[in-house]
Amino acid sequence: MLRAESSVLYLFVRLACSGGPSERDEGSPAQLGSRALQVDRGVLTQLQQTLALTPERAQELATEDALLASELVRGEPMLARSIERVVLARTLARALLEETEQRGPPTDSEVQQLTQERWWELDRPRMVAVVHAVVLSETENLEAEALARRIAKAVAAATSAAEFERSAKAVQADHYSIKVETLPPVTLDGRALDPAMPPPAGASEQHLASEFAAAAQALDHEGQLSPVVRSPFGYHVLWATRILEPRQPSLGERRELLKPEVLQRRALAAQAQLLERQRQESRPEQARSALQAMAQLAVSP
Repeated sequence: MLRAESSVLYLFVRLACSGGPSERDEGSPAQLGSRALQVDRGVLTQLQQTLALTPERAQELATEDALLASELVRGEPMLARSIERVVLARTLARALLEETEQRGPPTDSEVQQLTQERWWELDRPRMVAVVHAVVLSETENLEAEALARRIAKAVAAATSAAEFERSAKAVQADHYSIKVETLPPVTLDGRALDPAMPPPAGASEQHLASEFAAAAQALDHEGQLSPVVRSPFGYHVLWATRILEPRQPSLGERRELLKPEVLQRRALAAQAQLLERQRQESRPEQARSALQAMAQLAVSP
């Protein structure tokens, strides 16, 4: 079985590319039938250092893999070529990660960018989730407000969101439209989402009316009922279902937490630049294949 940290680079860059192991390089011999193969001394040294192996064990692993690779190149050349491309791609990706790590820890701007993208996780203010009933009215309307007050009276004894909904929907609506719904937690500035089910990357955030957000934030505990509140949509009655306290790690904590992701982003940016550069240049087929395979890999620390 091939080992990811043994002589894979030697096997498939040296063997698969050239069509077989060299019998002229200085190294240690490996026997395949009557053929003597040479295992590069640099591979042996790398094995010893990477896996903390004895020279004897490094020789054993390198020889075993060299023999297997030689058979693979001879019997399954297409498979050998595919494996070669993957190995080269992973080597390039790993080199990119090492290079980006040498640029130092995440900068303030890198941390800030990710903080803004995932504020509910990294810079979350107090949030309040509610179930509410609204009498729809785009303009001020005393009848609509009176109907909202009747709803507030009907739901005053509610002890659960389900009971609130049943009681609100039971109120006679007359010729008005009443909407009853559960909403995700909302911040004071109107951002609304459930931190447990955040939106996918790039999705637009839901924003609620400032009057509604302020009314939600005025609720102190679960089960508390708001007074009737006017917004551009109508007259609301809110019932708190959940209070989420702020979560705001320090800059140092965020820097440490986000380090793997920052390094990955740096590497992906470098990878994109490299791939674009190579597309514009005439490169050997081997290098182009490796770069194409690397484009399919997820670069991660």
